[in-house]
Amino acid sequence: MKVLVMAWRSILRHARRTTATVSALVVGLTGMVVFQGFLGQMMRDFRDGTILSGIGHLQVAARDQYFVDGEFNPFSYGLKDSEALSTALERQPGVQAVFPSTGFVAVAGLGDQSATLLVKAYPPERMYFAPPAGTVKAPVDRFNLGTLTEGSSVSPGVRNSLVLGETAARVLGARVGDVVTLMAILPGGNLEGRDFTISGIFSSPGRDKSFAYTDYATASDFIRMPSPPVLIAIASDIGAVEGIADSLPRGLSFRTWRDLAQLFVQVSTIMASFLGVIRAIILLVTLFILANSMSRMVLERMKEWGTLRALGTRKRDILFVILSEGCLQGLLGAVLGIAFGFLVSAVIDVAGGLPYHNGAQAYAIMVRPGLDSIWLNLVPSVATAGLAALLPGLRAIRFSPSECLREA
Repeated sequence: MKVLVMAWRSILRHARRTTATVSALVVGLTGMVVFQGFLGQMMRDFRDGTILSGIGHLQVAARDQYFVDGEFNPFSYGLKDSEALSTALERQPGVQAVFPSTGFVAVAGLGDQSATLLVKAYPPERMYFAPPAGTVKAPVDRFNLGTLTEGSSVSPGVRNSLVLGETAARVLGARVGDVVTLMAILPGGNLEGRDFTISGIFSSPGRDKSFAYTDYATASDFIRMPSPPVLIAIASDIGAVEGIADSLPRGLSFRTWRDLAQLFVQVSTIMASFLGVIRAIILLVTLFILANSMSRMVLERMKEWGTLRALGTRKRDILFVILSEGCLQGLLGAVLGIAFGFLVSAVIDVAGGLPYHNGAQAYAIMVRPGLDSIWLNLVPSVATAGLAALLPGLRAIRFSPSECLREA
């Protein structure tokens, strides 16, 4: 403890050098914490957006094979007692919504034009299309399926309505209110056809060329499949998913959002590596700055080291003093940098976040660093500062007391 007090007093005694040294670490860590908060919130928004784009937190099917080829070919995968299973899932803690889904491939025809569509079906109250303009905050208990450019979504109780992708509508020459004929091949080679009224047109990059949406009741009747092939659960909290999965009866197959959102998992891994590289660069710069500062400090205080050695102070005690000064500077810079980082993040959030636009829609990303930002930046900073002080410390104890006094 006495050594730490000595090291602290030495830091305060050389306030100008300490300020210059610590400032570099403060600036670097402030930016690091803000960037970490921004990136973390962006990835959480990306995760939640992926989950609510049509996969849900948990999907339950009768067999594993459904997740291989059953999404648009569901005829062999009907869930028995789906209503009882849905009721049981809804009673589980953390479950926000449970609903059936199905899908099929159909050829859409309008006049002399045709297009192949991948039709997905959900209950109308679980489908959401963002407005074409304005600030968007999508509901957390529905799938956000794109931006509605014309018309409206499928209304509850209205059968044979279709929300068509913008590119597919352009290919067909279709507009809101037009009637398109969908033709689908059912098991046994039977051809089923039905007229659908286009209630709305949506845009979604990568989807509006081939996707269309209708209500689940219409789809199940059209493909003559009364039992849903899959139940989808939306959780109120991402941490509740494993508990919900554990509550499922034996014999059922399921996939969590991590199993289904492979793109998110890959991007998240890349971003974590990217963040690690940035942190390493900041620490490397800190290492050079602190090492230079500690080297000058050791040289300027050679007389002090020689006097301490002449009075009987052991080499390891002097080394400990120098290491303590380095670590304390690292600790001081880390604490201030992290505190300023949280402060700047709070100011950004109070101001409404970092705005960006996607077409005519306005979004905002909040900057919310987690508590892990503290130890992820504090521990490496203190360790780096100690490492920066090691070589100058070893140099100080290498000389004899008389050599230290002559060097001074």
